[in-house]
Amino acid sequence: MNPSISITWVEARNLLHLIDEFLELIGGPRPDSDPALARLTPVAYPDDDIAAAEFRRGTRDELFDRRRDDARVMRADLSDFDTDADADDRDVLGMHVIGIPLAHVDAWMRTLTAIRLVVASRLGVDLEDRHDADDARFHVYDWLGYRLDDLIQRADEADAATA
Repeated sequence: MNPSISITWVEARNLLHLIDEFLELIGGPRPDSDPALARLTPVAYPDDDIAAAEFRRGTRDELFDRRRDDARVMRADLSDFDTDADADDRDVLGMHVIGIPLAHVDAWMRTLTAIRLVVASRLGVDLEDRHDADDARFHVYDWLGYRLDDLIQRADEADAATA
């Protein structure tokens, strides 16, 4: 059984926009000085700067390639929302159910997490509990967390149903 999520057309369009921006970020120049890109690559040896830099050089491109592939999978699963045609005729706030192939769930989770890390980096969030939930700049960050949590719950339910 594949998990499914309910999402409005507006949310799906916004999610597509975030995915496109994410793909542009990781597909372009990747300066080491960009804190958002640095946050997407793990520090394997926090006590050894030389080993950490060598590990990052050896794995960074592969990691970004996987992130790109994951984002493309997620984007393809949202392709029904990738149109502006008939926007006035749509119930843009009504809920739409998206079935996510079980094989794509991990790609979705990794992509939502990666985009959330980029947003957190841009906003200066270093720990989840260290931001003002009433500050509108953080709504996308919180919404991505909600979407990730919802997907995890739906995947767990689908897994339990097939067990």
